[in-house]
Amino acid sequence: MIIDSHFHTASMRKRGIETLPEDLIGIDIGTDAGDAASRIALLPQSGTVFLSIGSGPWVLDSDRYVSIEDERNRLLSDYRSYGADAIGECGFDNHWKYGTEKEQRELFMMQVELASELDLPLIIHTRDADREIADALSSPSFRCRGIMHCFSSGTDLMRKALDKGLYISFAGNVTYKGNERIQEAASSVPMDRFLVETDSPYLAPIPMRGKPCRPEYTEYTLSAIADLRNEDKEKLKEAAKDNLLRLLQRENTVRKLLHS
Repeated sequence: MIIDSHFHTASMRKRGIETLPEDLIGIDIGTDAGDAASRIALLPQSGTVFLSIGSGPWVLDSDRYVSIEDERNRLLSDYRSYGADAIGECGFDNHWKYGTEKEQRELFMMQVELASELDLPLIIHTRDADREIADALSSPSFRCRGIMHCFSSGTDLMRKALDKGLYISFAGNVTYKGNERIQEAASSVPMDRFLVETDSPYLAPIPMRGKPCRPEYTEYTLSAIADLRNEDKEKLKEAAKDNLLRLLQRENTVRKLLHS
C-alpha cells in the first residue's frame, strides 16, 4: 500500500513516469482550471486514486487568464463534467510573485468559497507566504476542511492551520538537511492530522533527491518522519491512510475495495 496525498500524474508522464502503483491511495492534483479532461484519462479506475481541480496562483501570469469569475466558471465546468474529490491546489506564492497579492488572495478565496459550496476539501499551496495564508485562514469566509500541502513552515502557522481543522501534509523536503523548521513541525503534528505526499514528480526525498519523484517515495519520507517522532513507520503510514480517507469522506468505500 502506497499513500500519497499529492501528486501530478500529467507532469510525471512528461518526466518519463508512465504508471502509478497498483496499490496507490492518493490524490492527483489539479493546477489549472480546464485540465481535468486530460488528467482523468491518465488515472486508473481503481477507486482509490482521487481527482482534484484547481487554479494555482501561477495562472495569474498565464496567457489564457481572463478573470477570477472565468476561473470559477472553468472549475465548475470541470466539476460538472468529471466530478472532483477536492478543490486545489490553490493559494499563495511569494517566491515567484505571480500577479499581485490582491489577485492571489481573490483567486484563493474564490476557491475557498467553491470548496465550501461543493462540500469538498481544499488543497492549499503556500510558498514564502506565511502572513498571507495566516490572514486568509483568519477570514470568516474560511469554512472548509482541507490540506496544507507540502508543509514548509514552522509550528506557529501549523497551529493556526490545525485550529481551522486542516490536515498537515509533509513532502520529501522534510528529509533535506537544514530544514529543521519543517522537521520540528513533522515531529509535533498530531497523529490524527498527519498526511504524507510526494508532490511527484518534484521534491524527491533523500536518498532519491535529484531524480523525478514517484508516489512510492513516500516510503522514504515516512521513514524519516518516523525516526523524528520515534514512532513505528507502519503505524504512521496507517494514520496517514486513515486521515486521508476521512478527509475525503471515503473511509467506507475504500475499505470495501481493499477487502473485496
